[in-house]
Amino acid sequence: MRDGLERGWGHGWSGGYLPKDLRHAGTRGWWRGLLASVALLAVLAMTLAGCSGSSSKTTSANPGLTTLSWCDRPYLNFVDASSSAQTPINDWTQVKSQLGFTLYLPPSLPKGSCLALAGGSIHDPIYGAHVSLTWDVAPDMQPLSFSEAPKRGADAQPQCQASAQDAKVAVCLGTIANTSITVVARKAPADLQAIYATLKPNVEWLPSNTQQSQTTPTTTSTGTPTA
Repeated sequence: MRDGLERGWGHGWSGGYLPKDLRHAGTRGWWRGLLASVALLAVLAMTLAGCSGSSSKTTSANPGLTTLSWCDRPYLNFVDASSSAQTPINDWTQVKSQLGFTLYLPPSLPKGSCLALAGGSIHDPIYGAHVSLTWDVAPDMQPLSFSEAPKRGADAQPQCQASAQDAKVAVCLGTIANTSITVVARKAPADLQAIYATLKPNVEWLPSNTQQSQTTPTTTSTGTPTA
């Protein structure tokens, strides 16, 4: 199941196959395209929820993101979209220096949460770059997903509402400084808006015990990274 999710995610985000609306100029077209991508992200998040069977108790003190562990084995699915082979990159420091926008994340999550997925691209012909991160959040281990890219168009205050695909899923869209941000979770819109309000710039998120040698994707003969 994990392999299928990662391949699907690679085609939806890292592979550069974006909704047609994202190719049209203008803020309205860009947001429509982003909403279509969010629908895919919401489906992915709910599928991840079905794959997660772990549980954990929380404490009042929420740890920083780097102290959390991976839910499964470490896997960074970043690619250089300027290469026809979609060259995989497993070193976050290389990706971070070439994003062209600031990453905004919550500074902490409940104890027992874990990082499920991390990926995106650089030098993308449409986005420029993007980052998508998903944590399974304690105590119920439901996915919390962030997708971020350079801002297009005017500033936008966060708009949080129930997903059209699943009323139990909320989606927040907004911008902070030079970054467009999408947050998806199985929460009430007001609860997700509260999480959005905690976002800080340049939060370190990669688990501190990640070994780069463990995060290198294997590559097929066509150059497609696989788990």
